[in-house]
Parts: sequence; C-alpha cells; structure tokens
Amino acid sequence: MKISTTEITIRGFHIDVFGHTNNARYLEFLEIARWEAMQELIDSGFFSKRNLGFVVVNININYKNPSFINNVLEIKTQIKSVGNKSSVVHQTVYDKHKKHIICQADVTFVLIDLKTRKAVQLDDELRNVLENI
Repeated sequence: MKISTTEITIRGFHIDVFGHTNNARYLEFLEIARWEAMQELIDSGFFSKRNLGFVVVNININYKNPSFINNVLEIKTQIKSVGNKSSVVHQTVYDKHKKHIICQADVTFVLIDLKTRKAVQLDDELRNVLENI
C-alpha cells in the first residue's frame, strides 16, 4: 500500500499555554494528511459519482514526543487494513529534522451512502480502490 507524505509547520496558533503543540491540533494535522493522501481520487469524482462519503468512526492516537513552534512535521499516511465495511488508516507524525516520532494514530472510517447515511458494504471495486490509495 502506498505511503503519502504531508508536511506541516507548527505555527503560534498551534501552541498551548505550556509552549508545545496542543494535543487536539494533531487531529487536524492527521485529517489534512488523510485528505491530501486521497485528493487525486476525490478529484477524479470516484466517490461523488457513487454518492459515497467518508465518516471517521474511531481514532486511537499515541503521543510520543512534543512539538514546538516552527518545527516541521512530516506525516506518513497509509491504508493499514480494509474490512467488509470499515477501513483503517495508519498515520505516523515525525519531527522532520530531529527524526523522532511525535505521535502515531490508527483512524477507522466507513464509507456511507450519502442519501441513506448508512455504512456501505465494501465490494471488490471499493476494496481495490481503498487498498491502493
């Protein structure tokens, strides 16, 4: 499965009163990286033509090290697994210059039918597309 890389520079508005990046900001960074990883496929209209949308149903995140203003983060994103209805994206956030892990997350999502708002069964076509993001 492909690995997508996204860079984000920590800015002042990402920092909390303790001088490091607020933990909730990582959820935003991870979401930005997931969208970038899937942008080409989204732009192609693959999901919109099928009336499908992504819904995050679970996030497990492990914080390892803090990050600070002006640090450059490198987020590696890849599909970890594809099930019958849900899939898991694994993401690792690195400090680009110090080369250590900031945090790791597994994000579980489903594809929903935008009309019924129900999770769809992943047929062979959808599984193949997701496995190759």
